[in-house]
Order: sequence, then C-alpha cells, then structure tokens
Amino acid sequence: MDLTEKITDALKQVKYPGFDKDIVTLGAVDGVVAPEGAPVRVSLKRIDGKEEAKTQLVAEIQQALASVVDGQGVEIYIGGQPVGPAPAHGHQGHGHGQAQGQSLFVQDRIPGVKYIIPVTSGKGGVGKSTVAVNLAYTLSQLDNRVGILDLDLFGPSIPKMLGTKDRLGTRGDQIVPAEVKGLKVISLGMAVDDDEAMIMRGPMVMKVLDQLISQVDWDRLDYLIVDMPPGTGDVPLSLVQKLDITGAVVVTTPQDVALIDVRRAFNMYKQTQTHILGIVENMSHYVCDKCGETAHIFGEGGGEKEAERLGVPLLGSIPLMKVICEEADKGSPIFDREKNPELAKVFEQLANTVMEKAAEAPKMPSPEEAHAHQGHDHGHDHGHDHGHRHDHHGHNHSQGHT
Repeated sequence: MDLTEKITDALKQVKYPGFDKDIVTLGAVDGVVAPEGAPVRVSLKRIDGKEEAKTQLVAEIQQALASVVDGQGVEIYIGGQPVGPAPAHGHQGHGHGQAQGQSLFVQDRIPGVKYIIPVTSGKGGVGKSTVAVNLAYTLSQLDNRVGILDLDLFGPSIPKMLGTKDRLGTRGDQIVPAEVKGLKVISLGMAVDDDEAMIMRGPMVMKVLDQLISQVDWDRLDYLIVDMPPGTGDVPLSLVQKLDITGAVVVTTPQDVALIDVRRAFNMYKQTQTHILGIVENMSHYVCDKCGETAHIFGEGGGEKEAERLGVPLLGSIPLMKVICEEADKGSPIFDREKNPELAKVFEQLANTVMEKAAEAPKMPSPEEAHAHQGHDHGHDHGHDHGHRHDHHGHNHSQGHT
C-alpha cells in the first residue's frame, strides 16, 4: 500500500460532523497528493460551516495523519484555499460555532434546473419508482419541462416503466439525457443490458453518482424528479449534501411496517437539514376492477396519521389498482384523462400539490451568496448568528433556534 492509500485509509477515521460516516465515504475529500520530500496535501470540497467546524475538521485530520506522514507535514485545503493548522484546544480565539442545523458543505445548483425533487422511501416495495415516473409524466402534461434522474443504481427500473430501450448519449464531456414521452431521462439502466448485474462497491458508486449529478446537460428544466434508492444509505445522503434540494417527497404504504421506515427517512432528511415537501400514501386502498368495491388491505389512514405526527403535508393518496401495474409493465405512464380518468385526476391533484409546495419551499442561498453571507457574519457581534436553516414546515428560522 503506497502513502496515498495509507493517507486515504487514515482519513476514513475522520467522521463527518454529526454523522457516523467518514469524510471519504461521504465524498468530502477532493484529493490527496503525497509528493516525495514535501508536505502531504489533502484537498476537501468547499465548506460553508463556521470557523469552529473547519477548525474541528482540520484538527481531526492532522491527528489522523500524524503517524502516517511521519513528520512530512500536512497541508489542508478547503475549497481550494489553504487552511492553517488547528489551534490548540481551548485557544480557538473568536471563531464562531457552527449553528445547529446548518449544512456544513456548500450545496450546488444544477444549471438551468429550477426545482430538484427526490422521490424517496424508507424501504423498498412501496411503489416509489411508480410514483416518481407518474409524477414526472403528469408534471410534463401540465406544461412543465421535466426531467427524471434514476439514482436507484442497483435496480434502475425507469427505462422499463417508460418503455424505452434508448441509450445514453454524450456531447463532449457531458452526458445527454434521452427524450422519452416528453421527459428528459437519465438512468444507469440505459447504459447496461436489462439482465446485467450492477456490481459496484462504495468508491465506484460515488464516482457514478458524481457523474450523474454533475456531468449531465439537462438544458432547462422546471422540475427534476429524482428516483432515489430505498433507505438512508450513501446515495441519498450524498445527494442532499451535494445539491440544493427543493424538497423530498416520501412514499409509503399505510401499514405500520412501512411507516417505521418513513420515520427513519424523515430523520435522515431532518438531520441533513433537507426540506420535505410531504408524504405520498401509495396503495392506500384496493379498488376491484370488476365490481368497484374498496378494501383497505394495508390498513387505513396510516399515511395521513404519520404526516400529521411528523408535521408535514399529506400530498396525496394513490389507490392500488391493477391497471397501474399493467401500464408500468407496458412502459406507459398512467396519466390519461380519457383512458384512466379517475387515476389521471389522482395524479393531477398530486402534481398540482407538489408544484404548490415546491414554490413555497425555503430557498437555499447560492454558494456565492453563502460565502458572502459568511463573511458578513464575521463582521458582527459574536453573540449573533444570521444564518438560516431549512424548516420542514416551509418557514425560515434563525440558526440560533432549535
């Protein structure tokens, strides 16, 4: 193992503040350079935290690498700017503490994309991808420019649900989305065969994720719907750290076993200060296609009660109907006012509610605004904190409030 590998391994001992995962796994490390006879250089991505947060990271990095570099010295860069060595404990001067609830890393915007909405779930099997595809398609039918990004990397189902065999194209170093049924579509499923196993470990997953986030030419979109993998693993966590998310849509079924995982997903987004637009209750009830009888086979009202408990809106309830499954297998979105008028109304109401909640969602400052604001904070009294955080009810509060 060469020195660079040893340094990278050592950096895996440095935890991302407030999380159990390390800065390498979460993609905070931009690069490591270990020239012979010169100080080691560790580059981190841009950070929008207060000085105390940066100081803490620098101190932990220095400590983790002390025995590895063997007196060679360590230079640490954050966002391309050199950072001095951490002051001794208890001598941190007038640094401002990172306010609770503030995102440590600057979140980028995708050029030309107005709203970024991940559709997520705490567990698999609740119809998340079906909701994502039909929400995206319905939004496009309401005269919006819409893209769908399939980040369910180990089980990309969006191409099948849209009935496309198109492959991803490139223009220079940019990936060009396929255009399917009025949607711009990016999916790893468009780069592999249907039965090809997705065998990727952590670093490869992060590399693919980075390309799908930062190297796609979406042109101009009103909405980018992101089909997330289920759970609270590396992909959803990295996405909310890398991008300025408008708000997440959390999909569940009414049953208690699904609602438990909704709480886990909710808490991850809350911990990362990501706004939640609301909950969609899928398979809320079964409607017999022959007699029209309704049955609550997964329980009744679970999504509504959970939304109320968590303090977020219930965006909509979607019935369990045979035609939804049949149309998904055929590659046909369900929104069709003539063929499926009742379901079209359900998804149109859902899309309109999502549009309304997205417009009301708190806005993150751009990276440039964030840095300017940080400099403005340093000129104020140490007893004041003028940052803002995302609130799950759509309001802005000062960072000092918890």
